[in-house]
Amino acid sequence: MNEEGCVPHNSDVVKQKSIDQRAPLPGEPKCVICSRYGEYICDETNDDVCSLECKQTLLRRVDNATVFPATDECFYVRDPGSSFPDAQLLRRKLDIHVQGQEAAVPPPVLTFTSCGLPPKLLLNLETAGYDFPTPIQMQAIPAALSGYSLLASADTGSGKTASFLFLLFLVVQRIALSIRGDPMSGQLYRIQQGVELIIGTPGRVVDLLVKHAIELDNIMTFVLDEVDCMLQRGFRDLVMQIFQALSQPQVLLFSATVSREVEKVGGSLAKEIILVSIGNPNKPNKAVNQLAIWVDAKQKKQKLFDILKSQNHFKPPAVVYVSSRVGADLLANAITVVTGVKALSIHGEKPMKERRDVMGSFLGGDVPVLVSTGVLGRGVDLLVVRQVIVFDMPSTIKEYIHVIGRASRMGEKGTAILFVNEDDRNIFPDLVAALKSSGAAIPKELINLTSREMHNKKRRVGY
Repeated sequence: MNEEGCVPHNSDVVKQKSIDQRAPLPGEPKCVICSRYGEYICDETNDDVCSLECKQTLLRRVDNATVFPATDECFYVRDPGSSFPDAQLLRRKLDIHVQGQEAAVPPPVLTFTSCGLPPKLLLNLETAGYDFPTPIQMQAIPAALSGYSLLASADTGSGKTASFLFLLFLVVQRIALSIRGDPMSGQLYRIQQGVELIIGTPGRVVDLLVKHAIELDNIMTFVLDEVDCMLQRGFRDLVMQIFQALSQPQVLLFSATVSREVEKVGGSLAKEIILVSIGNPNKPNKAVNQLAIWVDAKQKKQKLFDILKSQNHFKPPAVVYVSSRVGADLLANAITVVTGVKALSIHGEKPMKERRDVMGSFLGGDVPVLVSTGVLGRGVDLLVVRQVIVFDMPSTIKEYIHVIGRASRMGEKGTAILFVNEDDRNIFPDLVAALKSSGAAIPKELINLTSREMHNKKRRVGY
């Protein structure tokens, strides 16, 4: 044994780094960490290692496994009083749809106590105002606690995020780490000390993974929130890179809309994934009252100012969605100057500290209007929002569904006012269908132009 604590197979000189070690020859031992030549035997574990670097990695894994042992325990205890026919009836009444292994999936729960959650967590839920689970929580929580991989879809604000948080709160007892734009050194130290839960953006997690700062092969559950948003922003490759570093974890995916791409990603992450959806995930939230206003592009600012000055139409706190970061800054300033209503802007180009300050002012009630770009707004938990004003129409109906969904949280009524004009021609057919399905009034200009577009399209294809 040498002073580094490695027993050499053939040499007394210990390699410091994995990269310094050669590949193994046929019949030679392999490093349990990197699969290079396992020249040494770790004196503490009796495993083959190639270098001091891999020995330290091995010992960290052993320490973490001791402190935070992996488990495939099923945390859900099924209520003996519920039967499958009752589950089918309940699902029909609540518009809950389950695809894949439906017979094996636990029935929906009507109370949080039915989930087998510990008393302390139940008390905290009650204190936070969670009296009863929402439909998506009724089905997603028992299924997730039973160990199934899920793709869960429901309206924005329906409680999807809380569905997996309950599971994490139950399993994770002590240490969690959020990795984002904070200094890397402190995060590396926390991870090396051992954590039970890592929360981060795909880019930051991959950054830590590539630098060999974290080992993910002991991860038991892999959660992706706002999956459709991640795919739209080009994070698919990063997500797959993270997943490839895992070892057959339970996969929990949550999305407000389910496209073919979302389903494809779900299928690639888990062979037997269960789809749980509430209603039609590709239609607007029924709790949001939509008011479509036809207004020329040059008149949109004045129309917005009129709404914000009206006690009958302005329902703060409100979010105004725009399509550009520059537009967000300019419009927020104009709102404050012209109407006297305090407004701040938020978008991806603002420093993180400034974004936190803006959100703090808005959520705290100091600023009644938040002007935001659409993509950023989807990732922000805007529990206090009562009204959404779509100043610039999104380019797709799915993004529109996300945007107006922010006006309703946990089934509460909300209002969405949308400005539409000829510039939004590409979304006309889908928008008309969305408004019709919700029973919302449709401006005659929108109906006429949509009909004209459909007629011209048929003529072009020879009908």
